Amino acid sequence: MFGYDLGMDLGTGTIVISIVGKGVVLDEPAYVAYDTESEKMLYAGKRAYYLEGREPNGVSVIQPICEGVVSNYALATQMVGYFIDKVSKKSIFKPRMVANVPSDSTDVERRMLISILITAGARSVCLIEEPLCAAFGAGIDPVHPGGVFVIDSGAGTTDMAVISQGSMSQCETVKVGGDDFDRAIAKYMRDKHGLLIGMRTAEDIKKNIGCAVPRDADVTMQAKGRNTLSGLPKVVEITGNEICECLQPQFDKITQTAKAMFERTSPQLIADITSSSLLLTGGSAKLYGFDRLISRTLALEVTVPVRPNLCVSKGCEVALKKMHILDRHGYSFKTKEEVRIR
Repeated sequence: MFGYDLGMDLGTGTIVISIVGKGVVLDEPAYVAYDTESEKMLYAGKRAYYLEGREPNGVSVIQPICEGVVSNYALATQMVGYFIDKVSKKSIFKPRMVANVPSDSTDVERRMLISILITAGARSVCLIEEPLCAAFGAGIDPVHPGGVFVIDSGAGTTDMAVISQGSMSQCETVKVGGDDFDRAIAKYMRDKHGLLIGMRTAEDIKKNIGCAVPRDADVTMQAKGRNTLSGLPKVVEITGNEICECLQPQFDKITQTAKAMFERTSPQLIADITSSSLLLTGGSAKLYGFDRLISRTLALEVTVPVRPNLCVSKGCEVALKKMHILDRHGYSFKTKEEVRIR
Protein backbone atom coordinates (compact mmCIF):
# COMPACT_ATOMS: atom_id res chain seq x y z
CA MET A 1 0.00 0.00 0.00
CA PHE A 2 1.31 3.46 -0.89
CA GLY A 3 1.83 6.03 1.86
CA TYR A 4 0.13 9.35 2.41
CA ASP A 5 1.38 12.81 3.24
CA LEU A 6 -0.11 13.82 6.59
CA GLY A 7 -0.99 17.14 8.16
CA MET A 8 -1.13 16.92 11.95
CA ASP A 9 -2.48 19.36 14.53
CA LEU A 10 -0.49 18.48 17.64
CA GLY A 11 -2.80 20.17 20.09
CA THR A 12 -2.83 20.06 23.87
CA GLY A 13 -6.41 18.83 23.92
CA THR A 14 -6.78 17.01 20.58
CA ILE A 15 -4.79 15.40 17.80
CA VAL A 16 -6.28 16.08 14.35
CA ILE A 17 -4.82 14.44 11.23
CA SER A 18 -5.56 15.37 7.61
CA ILE A 19 -4.56 13.53 4.44
CA VAL A 20 -3.96 15.42 1.20
CA GLY A 21 -7.00 14.92 -1.00
CA LYS A 22 -9.06 13.28 1.77
CA GLY A 23 -9.37 16.00 4.41
CA VAL A 24 -9.65 15.30 8.14
CA VAL A 25 -9.43 11.57 8.84
CA LEU A 26 -8.82 11.54 12.62
CA ASP A 27 -9.92 13.77 15.50
CA GLU A 28 -9.05 12.30 18.90
CA PRO A 29 -8.34 13.67 22.39
CA ALA A 30 -4.58 13.97 23.04
CA TYR A 31 -4.71 11.88 26.21
CA VAL A 32 -2.82 8.74 27.21
CA ALA A 33 -3.67 6.21 29.92
CA TYR A 34 -0.59 4.31 31.04
CA ASP A 35 0.58 1.73 33.56
CA THR A 36 2.36 3.67 36.32
CA GLU A 37 4.74 0.79 37.05
CA SER A 38 5.95 -0.02 33.54
CA GLU A 39 5.09 3.41 31.99
CA LYS A 40 3.62 1.58 29.03
CA MET A 41 0.69 3.12 27.17
CA LEU A 42 -2.59 1.27 27.70
CA TYR A 43 -5.05 3.50 25.85
CA ALA A 44 -4.89 6.68 23.76
CA GLY A 45 -7.55 9.05 22.54
CA LYS A 46 -11.20 8.96 23.60
CA ARG A 47 -10.90 6.01 25.95
CA ALA A 48 -8.06 7.67 27.88
CA TYR A 49 -9.89 11.02 27.86
CA TYR A 50 -13.02 9.62 29.51
CA LEU A 51 -10.89 7.69 32.01
CA GLU A 52 -9.40 10.89 33.48
CA GLY A 53 -10.63 11.30 37.05
CA ARG A 54 -11.87 7.70 37.02
CA GLU A 55 -8.52 5.88 36.92
CA PRO A 56 -8.20 2.48 38.65
CA ASN A 57 -5.19 1.71 40.84
CA GLY A 58 -1.95 1.51 38.86
CA VAL A 59 -3.25 3.57 35.93
CA SER A 60 -2.71 7.29 35.30
CA VAL A 61 -3.94 9.64 32.57
CA ILE A 62 -1.85 12.53 31.20
CA GLN A 63 -1.57 14.87 28.24
CA PRO A 64 1.97 14.12 27.00
CA ILE A 65 2.12 17.33 24.90
CA CYS A 66 1.07 20.50 26.73
CA GLU A 67 1.18 24.01 25.27
CA GLY A 68 3.31 22.71 22.40
CA VAL A 69 5.90 21.40 24.86
CA VAL A 70 6.59 17.71 25.40
CA SER A 71 5.99 16.69 29.01
CA ASN A 72 6.67 12.97 28.51
CA TYR A 73 8.81 11.95 25.52
CA ALA A 74 8.16 8.19 25.65
CA LEU A 75 4.37 8.44 26.01
CA ALA A 76 4.13 11.23 23.41
CA THR A 77 5.98 9.01 20.92
CA GLN A 78 3.72 6.03 21.68
CA MET A 79 0.58 8.17 21.35
CA VAL A 80 1.58 9.79 18.04
CA GLY A 81 2.76 6.42 16.66
CA TYR A 82 -0.60 4.87 17.58
CA PHE A 83 -2.52 7.58 15.71
CA ILE A 84 -0.23 7.47 12.66
CA ASP A 85 -0.68 3.68 12.44
CA LYS A 86 -4.43 4.10 12.80
CA VAL A 87 -4.53 6.48 9.83
CA SER A 88 -1.91 4.94 7.54
CA LYS A 89 -3.02 1.36 8.26
CA LYS A 90 0.55 0.04 8.38
CA SER A 91 1.53 1.50 5.01
CA ILE A 92 4.86 0.23 3.67
CA PHE A 93 5.98 3.81 3.03
CA LYS A 94 6.54 6.29 5.83
CA PRO A 95 4.67 9.59 5.32
CA ARG A 96 6.00 13.10 5.00
CA MET A 97 4.36 15.24 7.64
CA VAL A 98 3.56 18.90 8.29
CA ALA A 99 2.75 19.69 11.91
CA ASN A 100 1.98 22.86 13.84
CA VAL A 101 4.11 24.43 16.57
CA PRO A 102 3.48 27.46 18.85
CA SER A 103 4.94 30.62 17.34
CA ASP A 104 7.12 31.25 20.42
CA SER A 105 8.57 27.73 20.64
CA THR A 106 12.33 27.40 21.06
CA ASP A 107 14.70 25.51 18.77
CA VAL A 108 15.05 22.79 21.43
CA GLU A 109 11.26 22.34 21.64
CA ARG A 110 10.99 22.14 17.85
CA ARG A 111 13.75 19.54 17.65
CA MET A 112 11.96 17.52 20.33
CA LEU A 113 8.69 17.55 18.37
CA ILE A 114 10.46 16.55 15.16
CA SER A 115 12.20 13.77 17.08
CA ILE A 116 8.88 12.45 18.35
CA LEU A 117 7.23 12.52 14.93
CA ILE A 118 10.11 10.78 13.15
CA THR A 119 10.49 8.17 15.89
CA ALA A 120 6.72 7.60 15.74
CA GLY A 121 6.84 6.84 12.01
CA ALA A 122 7.25 9.95 9.85
CA ARG A 123 9.81 9.99 7.05
CA SER A 124 10.43 13.75 7.25
CA VAL A 125 8.79 16.60 9.12
CA CYS A 126 8.15 20.30 8.52
CA LEU A 127 6.98 22.43 11.46
CA ILE A 128 4.86 25.52 10.74
CA GLU A 129 3.65 28.07 13.26
CA GLU A 130 0.12 27.48 14.51
CA PRO A 131 -1.53 30.78 13.47
CA LEU A 132 -0.10 30.39 9.95
CA CYS A 133 -1.65 26.91 9.68
CA ALA A 134 -4.94 28.25 11.07
CA ALA A 135 -5.04 31.00 8.44
CA PHE A 136 -4.40 28.52 5.59
CA GLY A 137 -7.08 26.19 6.97
CA ALA A 138 -9.58 29.06 7.17
CA GLY A 139 -9.14 29.76 3.45
CA ILE A 140 -6.35 32.36 3.31
CA ASP A 141 -4.14 31.80 0.25
CA PRO A 142 -0.39 31.60 1.09
CA VAL A 143 0.31 34.12 -1.70
CA HIS A 144 -2.35 36.58 -0.48
CA PRO A 145 -0.54 39.96 -0.38
CA GLY A 146 -2.81 41.73 2.12
CA GLY A 147 -2.60 41.60 5.91
CA VAL A 148 -4.70 39.13 7.88
CA PHE A 149 -5.10 39.00 11.66
CA VAL A 150 -5.53 35.47 13.05
CA ILE A 151 -6.24 34.40 16.65
CA ASP A 152 -6.09 30.64 17.22
CA SER A 153 -7.32 29.73 20.70
CA GLY A 154 -6.81 26.08 21.56
CA ALA A 155 -6.74 24.01 24.73
CA GLY A 156 -3.23 24.97 25.84
CA THR A 157 -2.33 28.28 24.20
CA THR A 158 -3.78 31.19 22.24
CA ASP A 159 -1.57 32.01 19.25
CA MET A 160 -2.10 35.21 17.31
CA ALA A 161 -0.35 36.66 14.29
CA VAL A 162 -0.55 39.25 11.54
CA ILE A 163 0.06 37.34 8.30
CA SER A 164 1.04 38.65 4.88
CA GLN A 165 2.27 36.82 1.77
CA GLY A 166 2.57 33.43 3.46
CA SER A 167 4.63 34.58 6.48
CA MET A 168 4.12 36.26 9.85
CA SER A 169 4.73 39.98 10.30
CA GLN A 170 3.91 39.95 14.03
CA CYS A 171 3.12 37.08 16.38
CA GLU A 172 2.40 36.41 20.04
CA THR A 173 1.59 33.36 22.14
CA VAL A 174 -0.49 33.62 25.33
CA LYS A 175 -0.34 30.65 27.70
CA VAL A 176 -4.12 30.71 28.09
CA GLY A 177 -6.51 28.23 26.51
CA GLY A 178 -9.46 25.93 27.07
CA ASP A 179 -7.72 23.94 29.81
CA ASP A 180 -7.09 27.17 31.74
CA PHE A 181 -10.80 27.99 31.46
CA ASP A 182 -11.60 24.55 32.92
CA ARG A 183 -9.20 25.06 35.83
CA ALA A 184 -10.62 28.53 36.52
CA ILE A 185 -14.16 27.10 36.64
CA ALA A 186 -13.08 24.30 39.01
CA LYS A 187 -11.38 26.87 41.30
CA TYR A 188 -14.44 29.12 41.23
CA MET A 189 -16.75 26.25 42.19
CA ARG A 190 -14.46 25.32 45.09
CA ASP A 191 -14.01 28.87 46.39
CA LYS A 192 -17.53 30.23 45.83
CA HIS A 193 -19.76 27.19 46.30
CA GLY A 194 -17.59 24.80 48.35
CA LEU A 195 -17.90 22.18 45.62
CA LEU A 196 -15.06 20.00 44.36
CA ILE A 197 -15.55 19.01 40.71
CA GLY A 198 -13.43 17.11 38.18
CA MET A 199 -11.99 18.52 34.97
CA ARG A 200 -14.58 16.74 32.84
CA THR A 201 -17.38 18.40 34.84
CA ALA A 202 -15.66 21.79 34.52
CA GLU A 203 -15.39 21.26 30.77
CA ASP A 204 -19.10 20.39 30.55
CA ILE A 205 -19.96 23.60 32.41
CA LYS A 206 -17.77 25.60 30.01
CA LYS A 207 -19.33 24.05 26.90
CA ASN A 208 -22.95 24.22 28.09
CA ILE A 209 -23.21 27.62 29.79
CA GLY A 210 -19.76 29.25 29.56
CA CYS A 211 -19.57 32.61 27.79
CA ALA A 212 -17.14 35.44 27.11
CA VAL A 213 -19.77 38.20 27.36
CA PRO A 214 -22.83 38.24 29.65
CA ARG A 215 -26.04 36.82 28.17
CA ASP A 216 -29.20 38.94 28.12
CA ALA A 217 -31.22 35.82 28.92
CA ASP A 218 -29.12 33.92 31.44
CA VAL A 219 -28.91 30.13 31.42
CA THR A 220 -28.39 27.69 34.30
CA MET A 221 -27.26 24.13 34.91
CA GLN A 222 -26.60 21.83 37.84
CA ALA A 223 -23.04 21.01 38.84
CA LYS A 224 -22.43 17.81 40.80
CA GLY A 225 -19.42 17.06 42.95
CA ARG A 226 -18.17 16.70 46.52
CA ASN A 227 -18.81 19.06 49.40
CA THR A 228 -15.48 20.52 50.56
CA LEU A 229 -16.60 20.50 54.23
CA SER A 230 -18.60 17.31 54.69
CA GLY A 231 -17.05 15.21 51.93
CA LEU A 232 -20.54 14.15 50.86
CA PRO A 233 -22.16 14.53 47.40
CA LYS A 234 -23.47 18.02 46.64
CA VAL A 235 -25.43 19.60 43.79
CA VAL A 236 -25.22 23.33 43.00
CA GLU A 237 -27.16 25.33 40.43
CA ILE A 238 -24.98 27.86 38.62
CA THR A 239 -25.60 30.47 35.94
CA GLY A 240 -23.77 31.25 32.72
CA ASN A 241 -23.06 34.83 33.75
CA GLU A 242 -21.35 33.56 36.89
CA ILE A 243 -18.99 31.55 34.71
CA CYS A 244 -18.49 34.57 32.44
CA GLU A 245 -17.33 36.60 35.45
CA CYS A 246 -14.90 33.93 36.65
CA LEU A 247 -13.32 33.62 33.17
CA GLN A 248 -12.74 37.36 32.65
CA PRO A 249 -9.10 37.36 33.90
CA GLN A 250 -8.21 34.77 31.22
CA PHE A 251 -10.02 36.69 28.48
CA ASP A 252 -8.34 39.92 29.58
CA LYS A 253 -4.89 38.38 29.01
CA ILE A 254 -5.87 37.45 25.44
CA THR A 255 -7.43 40.79 24.53
CA GLN A 256 -4.63 42.87 26.08
CA THR A 257 -2.00 40.89 24.17
CA ALA A 258 -3.94 41.38 20.91
CA LYS A 259 -4.14 45.14 21.50
CA ALA A 260 -0.41 45.33 22.24
CA MET A 261 0.38 43.44 19.03
CA PHE A 262 -1.60 46.00 17.02
CA GLU A 263 0.66 48.74 18.33
CA ARG A 264 3.66 47.07 16.67
CA THR A 265 1.93 46.43 13.33
CA SER A 266 2.60 48.69 10.34
CA PRO A 267 -0.16 51.16 9.36
CA GLN A 268 -0.57 49.57 5.91
CA LEU A 269 -1.20 46.12 7.38
CA ILE A 270 -3.67 47.61 9.86
CA ALA A 271 -5.50 49.19 6.91
CA ASP A 272 -5.67 45.76 5.22
CA ILE A 273 -6.97 44.10 8.38
CA THR A 274 -9.57 46.83 8.97
CA SER A 275 -10.95 46.41 5.46
CA SER A 276 -11.46 42.66 5.95
CA SER A 277 -12.11 40.82 9.22
CA LEU A 278 -10.20 39.08 11.98
CA LEU A 279 -10.13 35.25 11.89
CA LEU A 280 -10.92 33.50 15.17
CA THR A 281 -10.09 29.78 15.08
CA GLY A 282 -9.39 26.91 17.48
CA GLY A 283 -11.64 24.92 19.79
CA SER A 284 -12.17 27.84 22.19
CA ALA A 285 -13.53 29.95 19.31
CA LYS A 286 -16.83 28.10 19.77
CA LEU A 287 -17.29 29.58 23.25
CA TYR A 288 -20.39 31.79 23.33
CA GLY A 289 -19.60 35.47 22.77
CA PHE A 290 -15.83 35.08 22.29
CA ASP A 291 -16.04 36.62 18.81
CA ARG A 292 -18.14 39.52 20.15
CA LEU A 293 -15.59 40.18 22.90
CA ILE A 294 -12.72 40.33 20.40
CA SER A 295 -14.76 42.49 18.02
CA ARG A 296 -15.67 44.94 20.78
CA THR A 297 -12.10 45.14 22.11
CA LEU A 298 -10.33 45.62 18.76
CA ALA A 299 -13.11 47.45 16.87
CA LEU A 300 -12.95 44.86 14.07
CA GLU A 301 -15.33 42.47 12.41
CA VAL A 302 -14.61 38.90 13.52
CA THR A 303 -15.19 35.78 11.43
CA VAL A 304 -15.37 32.29 12.96
CA PRO A 305 -14.91 29.62 10.25
CA VAL A 306 -17.06 26.51 10.09
CA ARG A 307 -15.58 23.93 12.51
CA PRO A 308 -12.81 26.26 13.75
CA ASN A 309 -11.19 23.46 15.74
CA LEU A 310 -10.12 21.76 12.47
CA CYS A 311 -8.53 24.81 10.81
CA VAL A 312 -4.96 24.06 11.93
CA SER A 313 -5.02 20.49 10.61
CA LYS A 314 -6.58 21.64 7.32
CA GLY A 315 -3.90 24.33 7.11
CA CYS A 316 -1.20 21.69 7.46
CA GLU A 317 -2.82 19.89 4.52
CA VAL A 318 -2.77 23.12 2.48
CA ALA A 319 0.91 23.61 3.37
CA LEU A 320 1.72 20.14 2.04
CA LYS A 321 0.16 21.09 -1.29
CA LYS A 322 2.01 24.43 -1.50
CA MET A 323 5.42 23.72 -0.01
CA HIS A 324 6.99 25.26 -3.14
CA ILE A 325 5.63 28.62 -1.94
CA LEU A 326 6.55 28.16 1.74
CA ASP A 327 10.09 27.15 0.74
CA ARG A 328 10.76 30.81 0.01
CA HIS A 329 10.16 31.64 3.67
CA GLY A 330 12.53 29.01 5.04
CA TYR A 331 10.09 26.15 5.66
CA SER A 332 11.45 22.75 4.68
CA PHE A 333 11.23 19.09 5.61
CA LYS A 334 13.73 17.77 8.16
CA THR A 335 14.91 14.15 8.03
CA LYS A 336 16.38 11.93 10.70
CA GLU A 337 19.89 12.78 9.55
CA GLU A 338 19.27 16.53 9.87
CA VAL A 339 17.90 16.44 13.42
CA ARG A 340 19.48 14.73 16.39
CA ILE A 341 17.08 11.99 17.47
CA ARG A 342 17.11 10.71 21.00
